[in-house]
Amino acid sequence: MSHEHKLLFHLRMLTDSVRMEAYCRAIEGTVRPGDVVVDLGSGSGILGLLAARAGASRVFCVEKDEYMVQRARRIVHDNGFDGVVEFLNTKIEDLESFPLPVDVIVSETMGPAGIDEGIFQLFAHCVGLLGSRPRCIPDELTVLAAPLQVHELSERRAQASRVVGLDFSSLAGDIGSIAQILPVLPSMLVGPVGKLFHGAPGLDTLPEELTVTWDLAELSPVDAVGVWFKTRLSEDVDLANPPEGPDTHWNQLVLPILPGTGPIRGAVQFTLWPRFVSITPRWKWRLTWDGGEYTGDPADLDAPEDLEGWLKTWGVTRKS
Repeated sequence: MSHEHKLLFHLRMLTDSVRMEAYCRAIEGTVRPGDVVVDLGSGSGILGLLAARAGASRVFCVEKDEYMVQRARRIVHDNGFDGVVEFLNTKIEDLESFPLPVDVIVSETMGPAGIDEGIFQLFAHCVGLLGSRPRCIPDELTVLAAPLQVHELSERRAQASRVVGLDFSSLAGDIGSIAQILPVLPSMLVGPVGKLFHGAPGLDTLPEELTVTWDLAELSPVDAVGVWFKTRLSEDVDLANPPEGPDTHWNQLVLPILPGTGPIRGAVQFTLWPRFVSITPRWKWRLTWDGGEYTGDPADLDAPEDLEGWLKTWGVTRKS
């Protein structure tokens, strides 16, 4: 990612008032004077600065991107927190120890589905180094999902199948195996919202397979599944990105079911495999209903030699 895109990405997060107000309140209510705080994936350093402002005696910001560390150091200096906020320029998963005992871990390593950036794996690694779980922000996280009808996906697939009179259907069909980040509107939901997972980062382990079953009361076609999160940052502060909520920089994760199920009702089961590659997810998903099944898997788009190399590099066992 270019420096320009990095800056735009971080500015988008910094100007997300829903995100920033929630984290500000959670940090002010959790960090106590004299605390040692670790900010995982610190980026611009905003959460570490909030912890310093709340009274932390030392803040260790862990960030792998050297360019962002340089920019964040300037911001720390501009705000008068030199000597309080220190940067560890490394991958979180490469940490072997912390300079001091830690009272609070804070992080916003969350994507549209909450678990996208490996927050459970990262917290587990850090808690393992510390020997016990300190106060954590976020404290709990829930992954939610619902069946959708997203006309945009079906229309895009249809339009791309025939381009200026030429057959591109073999390429257009691959849309059905590509996870997308889109704004989901409440009107797109065609069934109830279900819980895929609930756990506490640093305490619970994210399963390899997440499953939810919905009961569709009325006949309805399904051409996607929407996934989002709700997290309890602290005892009295929640943060979420549901379709019916205020806009956030996250939007929602949309997993296509194309060309769609046709009208269905009754029990519908959705299974999600969040396969991680160096803390980056490669989603695989499956929808099962009476008389039908659909599987989306980006690994199917790899050339055989690419897939074998990917599996070997990351030690991933591909499930059927």
